Amino acid sequence: MNTNTPEAVSERKKWLIASLLSFLYIVPALFYIKYAHTASTGLMAISFIAASTASLLFATALSLGSISHFTGWPNMRSGYQKQIGILAFWYSLFYCITLLSLYPEVYGYGFFSNFFSADIILGGIAMIIFAAMVLVNSKFITPHIPRETIGFVLGLGYIGYALLVIRAILLEFPLWSLWFETFSGLPPGRLMLSAIALVVLILRVVVAIHKHRRSALVTQQSTAPTLKG
Repeated sequence: MNTNTPEAVSERKKWLIASLLSFLYIVPALFYIKYAHTASTGLMAISFIAASTASLLFATALSLGSISHFTGWPNMRSGYQKQIGILAFWYSLFYCITLLSLYPEVYGYGFFSNFFSADIILGGIAMIIFAAMVLVNSKFITPHIPRETIGFVLGLGYIGYALLVIRAILLEFPLWSLWFETFSGLPPGRLMLSAIALVVLILRVVVAIHKHRRSALVTQQSTAPTLKG
C-alpha cells in the first residue's frame, strides 16, 4: 500500500473536490423544488437549497469515517472531511441568514421572544458546535490545542447533527404525520434529510459498538492466562 498518496493530495484539490460535491448536492434540491415544492420560489427556494446542501455535506463528512472503518475506503488521512465539513458550516450559516428575511417574527425582531423555543435553542447549539469544529480546524488555532481536545470537539459534530434532527421532528412532525397517512406526493424535504441523518448517526453508533467489542476482545486476550507445557 502506498502511504504517500494522502500527503500528495494538495489543499487546493481537496477544496476543489469539496466544492464540486456541494454543487452536486444542489441538483437533488433543485429537482425536489421542481416536483414537490412548486410554490417555492425566490428566497424560499434558495433557503431550502442551502439547508439541503448543508445537510448532505454534513452527512458526507460525518459518515466518511464510519464507512472507512468497515471498508478501508476512503483513506481518512486525505483529509476531505475537513473541507466538506467547513463548506457544510458555511451553507448552514447562509441558511440561517435567509431565515432572518423569511421569518423575521421568529429570527429577527422576534428573536428574544422566541429565544427559549426548541427551534432556536436546538438550532443555536448545533451551529455553535459546528462553528467550534471549524475553529479547531483552523491552521491558526490547531497548533495550540491538544489533539485530544480537537478530537473531542470534532466528535461533538454528531451531537449537533442529532440536535438538528430533533429540531426538524419538533417543527414538522404534524406535516410528516399527514404525509404518512396519505403518502401523497414526495415526502417532506426535512423528513428525507432527517432519514439520511438518522442513518449516519446509527452507523456511527454501530462503529462505536464495534470498536468497544474489539477493544474488549483484545484486552481479554492479552490478560488471558497462557498455558505452560
